[in-house]
Amino acid sequence: MPGLFRAYVAKRTRIPTYFIESTAPDNVDDGPVAATVPEQLSQMDANDAIKDIADYLSRADKPNLVVMVHGYNNPQQAVLELYARASATIEGDSKISNRQGLVCVGYRWPSEHILQPWRGTLTALPTLLSWILGLALILATIYLLLGRLFGFTTHPIGGHVLIMLALLLAGIVVCGAVLRIVVYFRDSYRATNYGSPDLIEIIRQIDDKIIRNDMSRKKVDRNTATNDRREHQVTLSFIGHSMGGYVVTNAIRVLTDLFANDDVSRRPYLNTGVVSTTELTKPKPNIGDVFSVMHLVLASPDIPAEALLSNRANFLASSLRRFREAYLFSNEGDEVLRQISTMANYFSFPTKSWKFGFRLGNVDILSSDYGVVTTPRGSFLAMIRTGYYALQEIYNKLRTRRQEVAGFHTLQDKLPETFSYFDCTDYVEPDISGRMRGVLTFALKRKRHNPKATMHWWSHLHLLLSYLIWQKPNVHGGYFEGALSQQLIYRLACLGYRDTVAAYGGLPQFSAACSEKQVRVLLSPLL
Repeated sequence: MPGLFRAYVAKRTRIPTYFIESTAPDNVDDGPVAATVPEQLSQMDANDAIKDIADYLSRADKPNLVVMVHGYNNPQQAVLELYARASATIEGDSKISNRQGLVCVGYRWPSEHILQPWRGTLTALPTLLSWILGLALILATIYLLLGRLFGFTTHPIGGHVLIMLALLLAGIVVCGAVLRIVVYFRDSYRATNYGSPDLIEIIRQIDDKIIRNDMSRKKVDRNTATNDRREHQVTLSFIGHSMGGYVVTNAIRVLTDLFANDDVSRRPYLNTGVVSTTELTKPKPNIGDVFSVMHLVLASPDIPAEALLSNRANFLASSLRRFREAYLFSNEGDEVLRQISTMANYFSFPTKSWKFGFRLGNVDILSSDYGVVTTPRGSFLAMIRTGYYALQEIYNKLRTRRQEVAGFHTLQDKLPETFSYFDCTDYVEPDISGRMRGVLTFALKRKRHNPKATMHWWSHLHLLLSYLIWQKPNVHGGYFEGALSQQLIYRLACLGYRDTVAAYGGLPQFSAACSEKQVRVLLSPLL
């Protein structure tokens, strides 16, 4: 993989921990940028990193590869520091660090900081926008000259029309420039065209190297090595934050061969009326020659909530149902998704109402209790709200409007049950003085008396301004700052549900730990 990736290894760790980043540039006409390597990491050749990872997994009795993927608005240095902290946290958790056969990989795709591309705003301006900007300047100049010469005493309306037209044309260009420097669409492009393909290549290279190791060790051909490996598979788990959740799910969708003869029904997610929902088998978890996908942990994913209800072959459904366990960490006050992401997607997301189109990272659980929440029979969807509506309400409204004609059913209500939900809206941790403070929001506990209560608009505005000015509370990335949230995320990804619960001493103790920090948990009925 010459030139495609850079790799780093964490120093002095019991768990082999690597950090691999794509060298795809921020701009297509840029070259790769050198990074300042954090003290906890050492740079190494990417091919050597792949070889070391594959060698370790080949020898392990219970090989397990966990890959962590960052989100939007994360420049190179910030990602390396985040992964270095993640490695230290995992090393400090004896329940994880004593696990044999575990390898952790932090993957970076090319993301950049908000405002970073401002220097190229004028030089990258398309020709048409340049003409529009030039016309606006000409009209403004004419307005100023005529105003100075004649004062618009004879034709005041003409002067108003002239300056309004100039401002309108300039506003079009300014709007495009603002959308550029907030980097949302630039990151989205890179996540789709660089992030997912490069992650696929990394997994493919590890897969190929493990098979080659088995062929060399056992002195067999590739088919025999592949069949043997199916009896001793490498489990593959992911942690995806924000837009990194899209990178992960899209990569898994591409890696999966949906058309293999030994796989599931050729239409596993779309019920055409010919095959009933109950007859559709769960897709196999096999990826490539050696991997079996196991745990998926999404923290504040930038994915439309409606994807949970679509019965079409969307990227979330085709990926999610292959994992044995899936977990969603979210909070009602994630203003990055609730305000910034929905505003950016206003131009592209196909909806007629602002009440649709909220993201999975805004999911909250409709309960006044903390800890593991009891779900009344048949009300799982009614317990989960995303933005304005509960999932059950979204399902009912969409179903009514589509009216399911001719036996084609475009909606489903079972996919949401794949997730276990962790609502961190009121999540608190002690500060340096020992006082409990909100980690992701101000922890106002709106649901104390009414489980369906929502945050007021002024609370959302307060959170947004606090985040933009001081980055406190960290409404979008605070999951990787709190002690309990980090412990839960890393344990669930590395150990899975049963071993995570056992690490706390049982389900009551697990629930109590979450309740103490005001985290609501809605467990998947599939666990």
